[in-house]
Amino acid sequence: MKKYSALLFDLFDTLVMFKPSLLPKVTLNGETWNSTAEHVFTEMRSSLGEMEFADFYEPFVESHRELMELRKKDLREYPNRKRFEIFMEKMGLRGDDGLLDRFVLSHMKSLSGAMVYPEHHTEVLFYLREKGYRLSVVSNFDHAPTARELLRKFGIADFFEHTVISEEVGWRKPHRKIFEFALASLGENPSEVIFIGDNPEADIMGSSDCGIDSVWVKRREQFTQAKPKFTIKDLEDLKEII
Repeated sequence: MKKYSALLFDLFDTLVMFKPSLLPKVTLNGETWNSTAEHVFTEMRSSLGEMEFADFYEPFVESHRELMELRKKDLREYPNRKRFEIFMEKMGLRGDDGLLDRFVLSHMKSLSGAMVYPEHHTEVLFYLREKGYRLSVVSNFDHAPTARELLRKFGIADFFEHTVISEEVGWRKPHRKIFEFALASLGENPSEVIFIGDNPEADIMGSSDCGIDSVWVKRREQFTQAKPKFTIKDLEDLKEII
C-alpha cells in the first residue's frame, strides 16, 4: 500500500458536521424552516428600526444567493462581510463597519450552533498522528475566525499543522490554487499527500486535478464522475486504508 507523508482534511461534513435542523426555526407565511435569519434579526433589531421580519427576510436570503453567484463565476472566495455589504445596500442601511461586523458575527454565532463534532473523530486523529502523518485542514469557508474557533472549541486544533481557509487564500475548492497553497505550506509534493473530504466535486475532483490522491467520505448516495482512490463511510474507516 502506498505510503503518504501528509493528510489534508476538509472541515465541514468531514471533520465537523453541519446540522441545519439545529438552526433556529423561522415561521413565515404559514411555513416553518431552519435559518440563521431569526437569530440575526432579533440580535440586530435595535439597528433595524420598526422593520418587520417579513421585510428583513427577503434581502437576507437574496444577499446569500448573490454571493453564491459571485463565487460560481471563477471560484474566487468572497468573505462573509461581502454578503452583508450586499444585504445592507438592499436594506438602505448606512455602510458602517461596526454594524457590518455585528451582522457577520451574529450570523456566524447562529451558524456555529448548528455544528456537531463526532467524538470518535478525535480517536482517529490520535491514531493518524501516532502513525507519523502530518495533518492539515483545507476548507471552503467565508469567515476564517469562525472555522478556527470551531477547531478550538472541539479540541482538535492542535492536531493540524496548517489550517487553510478559502477566505484567507482568496480561492475556493475545487480551484487548484487553494490546493497548491496547502501543498506549499507543508512543503510536500502532490504524490506524497492524500485529501479526505465529503464533496465529490470540490474535494475529490479538485484534489485529483492537482495530482493528489483522495478519500471520499460518502455520507449519502449521489452520482458523481469523481474517481477517488478510496471511498469510505466514516473517518473511522481510515484506519483500514492508510
